[in-house]
Amino acid sequence: MPEDALFNEEKLAELHQIANGNMEFLNKIAQTYIQQFEAKYPELKEAVDKTDAERVEQLAHLLKGASYSVGLEQTATLFHELELAGEKEALDGADSLLLEIETQVERFLIEWNTHFEQLT
Repeated sequence: MPEDALFNEEKLAELHQIANGNMEFLNKIAQTYIQQFEAKYPELKEAVDKTDAERVEQLAHLLKGASYSVGLEQTATLFHELELAGEKEALDGADSLLLEIETQVERFLIEWNTHFEQLT
C-alpha cells in the first residue's frame, strides 16, 4: 500500500467480504459516509471558527469514528487530533487540520471506487 494511501487495506478487505462483492452495498457505505461528513463537517468548521472547543471535540469524535468505519485511518487520525485539541481547548492549528481533512475527503470517493473496481 502506498505511503500516501488514504485507506487501511485490511478494513477495505473486511468491507468487501461483508458486502460479498455487492458493489451497490459498498457504494451505499461510501454515500452514507459522505452524507454524514457533509452534514456534520460544516458544523465542525463553524465550531472551530467560534472556538467552541466542546463542540469541536464532539463533532471531531463523531467524524473520527465514521472515518475509521470506512477505513480512512489517516483522516480519522486528523479528526482525533482535532478532538484532542477541543478537549484541551487549544484550537490553534485547527484550520490547517481542516484543510488537510477536506483534501482527503475529496480523494475519498475516487480512491474508494478505484479500489473496489480492482477487486471485481
